[in-house]
Amino acid sequence: MLFMTLMVMGNMAWAQELGRISGRLTDAQKNELSFAQIYLKDTKFNTVSDISGKFSMGGIPEGNYTLIAHYIGYEDTELACTVTAGQTTTLEVAMEENVMQLDGVMVYGDASRGQAKALNEQMNSISIKNVVSSEQFGTMPDRNGAEALQRIPGISIDRNRGEGAGIQIRGISSEYNQMQVNGTPMPGGEDSRGGSLDFLAADLMDNIEVKKTLTPDMDGGAIGGAVNFTMKDAPEQLTIKASTSGGKNFHVDEYNAGHGLGLQQHNMFIGNRFFDNKLGVLVNGSYYQTNRGTELNQYLIDDADSLTQKRYNDYDVHRVRYGYSAATDYRFNDNHVIRASYSRNHYQDHRIRRRADFNFRRLDEEGDQIDGGMITDYDEVREVQNRLKQTQMDVYQIGGEHKFNNGLEFDYKYSHIRTAVTEPDGTQYYFGRDLNVNDIAGLNPWDLMAKTPIATDVPLSMGGGVGQKQGVRIDESYNLETDNSFVANAKIPFDFMGSRTFLQGGYKMWHKSKDKTAYRHTADPTEDINIYVPDFFYEGITFRDQAFHDLPLGEFKTTNSVLNNNYYAAEMINASYLMADLPWTSKFNTLIGARFEHTTNHYIFDEYDDGEFVQTLDDRSSYMNILPSINAVYRFDSKTSLKAAVTQGIARPSFTSLIPREVIDEEGRTMSISNPDLKPATATNLDIIFEKYTSNMGYFTAGAFAKFIDGQIVSTKEYHMVDGLPWEISKPVNADQARLFGFEVAYSKKFIDSGTPVIQWMSVMANYTFTWSEQTIIRDGNSIDDDGNLVVGDPIIRKTRMGNSPRDIFNLGLTYDNPNNGLMISLSGNYRAPLLIEMADREERDVYFSQQFHLDLSAAYTFNNNFTVFTQMNNLTNQMEREVFGNPYQAGHILHQTEQYGPTITVGARFEF
Repeated sequence: MLFMTLMVMGNMAWAQELGRISGRLTDAQKNELSFAQIYLKDTKFNTVSDISGKFSMGGIPEGNYTLIAHYIGYEDTELACTVTAGQTTTLEVAMEENVMQLDGVMVYGDASRGQAKALNEQMNSISIKNVVSSEQFGTMPDRNGAEALQRIPGISIDRNRGEGAGIQIRGISSEYNQMQVNGTPMPGGEDSRGGSLDFLAADLMDNIEVKKTLTPDMDGGAIGGAVNFTMKDAPEQLTIKASTSGGKNFHVDEYNAGHGLGLQQHNMFIGNRFFDNKLGVLVNGSYYQTNRGTELNQYLIDDADSLTQKRYNDYDVHRVRYGYSAATDYRFNDNHVIRASYSRNHYQDHRIRRRADFNFRRLDEEGDQIDGGMITDYDEVREVQNRLKQTQMDVYQIGGEHKFNNGLEFDYKYSHIRTAVTEPDGTQYYFGRDLNVNDIAGLNPWDLMAKTPIATDVPLSMGGGVGQKQGVRIDESYNLETDNSFVANAKIPFDFMGSRTFLQGGYKMWHKSKDKTAYRHTADPTEDINIYVPDFFYEGITFRDQAFHDLPLGEFKTTNSVLNNNYYAAEMINASYLMADLPWTSKFNTLIGARFEHTTNHYIFDEYDDGEFVQTLDDRSSYMNILPSINAVYRFDSKTSLKAAVTQGIARPSFTSLIPREVIDEEGRTMSISNPDLKPATATNLDIIFEKYTSNMGYFTAGAFAKFIDGQIVSTKEYHMVDGLPWEISKPVNADQARLFGFEVAYSKKFIDSGTPVIQWMSVMANYTFTWSEQTIIRDGNSIDDDGNLVVGDPIIRKTRMGNSPRDIFNLGLTYDNPNNGLMISLSGNYRAPLLIEMADREERDVYFSQQFHLDLSAAYTFNNNFTVFTQMNNLTNQMEREVFGNPYQAGHILHQTEQYGPTITVGARFEF
C-alpha cells in the first residue's frame, strides 16, 4: 500500500513536461568529489552528490539555469545549463582547490582529499554522523574494521590478543549497536547480537560511516548507533593498486611454537569501465598473516583478599585474514543503474595456550577451608589447549537505482549473507600434582610462572586427580548464520514552504536463521603419562593428528551439558517506514518520520537429560514496535550548523536468551535458564551538536547526548538448594531503566594557510568524549557459606555504570603531509578509561578493565605519485591490559589479571597506476 501510494503520487507528475540534470563532480586530477552541495541558483532545486561524485535532480521545468557546486576545501563553481522537457542534461563539473597559491605547488594529497569527502558528507547530512574515508584510515596503522574506527569521536574498542575486535559507541556496548556491510546488517556469528570486527579486512573498504542518530530508513536495532562499512566500487578509469609489507611483533613469548613472530600483508585492486563507461568492473583482494605471542596472568582472591589461585597463560597465536571482492555495475544511462557484488572475508585463529594453575588452600585445625591466613597446601594443574577458530562471511548483493525525469527515484537491493564460525579441532590435555607448601618457601605466590623451578623432580600426571580435571578433552563447535533481506525505497519530490524536497518510504524483509551444534568428549589415560616442570605436552597436536590416536586413552565420554547448547533459531522482521525532509526556512529543516517493525522468532531445541534425548521444544513468539524519529538542522551559513534529534530504537534479546531451555553444569552446580518472555529493550535518544567547518578542511564540533533505556536486558544470579545442594542459577530479565548522558568535542586544523615552511603541511586532530551511565541491578541476597550451605539474605539492589561503558575517550593525532616532496608522517594517540566488564554481588568484587593508552606511528614516502614506501608502528607504549577487582577510580582495588603483548612494526611498498 505504501509503495502504491508513492508510485501514484510520483506518476501524477508525468503529465507535466519536466526534465532532469545529472552529472559528476571531479577535481583537477579527475578525483571524484563526494557529498558536495549542488543547487540551481534562484530556484528550489538542490541535491548532494553521491559517494562517486555523481548527482541528479529531477522534476525541473524546461529552461536555462545556473548550477552551483559547493565543496569544503574547494572554490564554489558555477556552470550554465539548459533543461529540455523529457530529457536529461548531463554535466561534468570540475572544481578547483580553495587554498592560497603556494608558488604553483600541489596542496592536497590523497589523505586530504579523503578527509574532504568525509567532512562534506558529515556537514551535509541532517542526521548526526561521522565518516572516515579509505584515504584517511589508509594513513593509519589500522588493519581491521575495529581498529579503523577507534579514532572517531565516541568510539572505543576492545582487543583480542592485542588486535582490535569489538567496539562501543558513545558508551554503549556492541550488542546495542548494528554493524553493516554496504548498508545491510552484518551477522555476528556468535550467540549474542554483538559481533567481532577483527575478521574484516580494512583494505577492502572504501569508507566507514558511523550513524549516531537514527532515521526512519534505518533498522531500529541500533540504540548506540550503526556502523556501515562500504566496500569499494568500480572506478571511472583504469586503476591498479597493489601493496606489500612485512614486519615483526615484538611480543612476550616464553614458549614459541616455532612459527616466529613475523607478519605480512598484501593487497591488490584492479578496476575499470568498459563499453562507453556503461559497464564497471573491479576485483579486490587482501591477505594478512601474523604470529603473535601473549603472556596473561590471572589472580583469584578470597573474601580476605588473600590469593587463592595464580594462573599463568602463554599464548602462541597464528592468524590469517584474507578477503576478496568483485563488483560490477551497468549504467543504462545517467539515471538507471543495476549493481551486483560478492565479497568474502575469511579469518582463522590458530591458538596454542599453555596454562599453569597454582591453587592455594588455607585450612584450620579441623581441615576446613578459611579465608585469609597462611597457605597450608596447594596443587598445580597444567593444561595445553590447541584450537583453530575460523570465521568466514560471504556477502552476495544485487540491486538497482532508477531516477525519472519527473523526480521520482526508486532503489532496491537483495542481500544474502552467510557467516560461519567453526572450531573443528579443540583439544586440551590436563596434568596435575599435589605439592607441599614448603616447595614454595621463600617465593611470592603472586609471582609464580610456568618456568619457576618448583619441585622439578615431582611429575605432573595426566588427569592427576587434581581439581576434578579429566585427562583429555576434545571440543567441536559449528555456528552457521544466514541472512536474507530485501529492501526497496521510493522517493518523490514535492514543494514545501517554497522549496523542493522529498517524501520517502520503503519496505524491508529480513530473515535470519542460526544453527549451532557443539560436542564435547573426555577421556582419561590407561597408562601413566607424565611431564616435568617447565614442560608442557603435545603443543599443536589435535585429535585429528595421528600422534593423538597413539596415546593410551580409555573410552571417550560425552559431556551431556554441552548438548543443551545446541539449537536452531530463526527470526523474521518485516518493516516499513515513511519520512519527509521538510525545509521550514532556507536555514532550518527537519527529517521527520516513523518506522514500523514486526518481529517473529522461532526456536527449535532438542532437550537432553544425562545424554538421553527427552523432547524437541518448538517455540514461537512475536512483537511489534513503532519507532518515531525527528532529526533537525539549523544552518547559520554553508559551513556552520546546529543539529538535534529525538529518536527511538530497540535492542533485541540474544538468540540464546529466548530459547526455552536450561543449560546445566552438574560439576560446577550452575544452571543457566533462558527466558522466552524477554522483551526487546527500548530506548529514547536525545542528541544535539554544533558543527563548524572551515574552507581548508578544519572543523570544530561540540555535542551532548542522552539515552534512556527501558527494559534493559541483564542477567540475574541467584542461589537455591537443589536436591540438598546449593546451586547458582542465572537468568536474563528485563530490568529497570538505564540512563546514559555524555558530551563529545572534536577539533581539527590544517595549517596550510600559515605560510610557514614545514608548518603549512601539518595538521592536528583531537577529540574527547565523556559519558556517565547508571543501571539498577537487583539480585537475591542468598550466598554460600564456607561449609557449602545456602544462606538466605535480603535482596541486593545496586546502581552501577553500564557494562563496557568508558567514562573518557580521547584521541590526538599529528600529521605532516606534503604532496610536493611525497612525505607523510602521522602520530596517533588513543586513550580509553576503565570499563566495567563483570558485576559481582558487591562493588569490591566488580571486575574492570583498567585504562589504556596506545601510541601509533605511520610514515610514507611517495615517488612520482605512483610508488610509495611506508612503515607502520603499533603500540609503541607497550600497553599492558590490566583487570582489577573494584573500582579503579577508588583506592583499594586489587589486581585480577594482566596481559602483555608488545609493539608491532611493519615496512612495505605500494604501487598505484
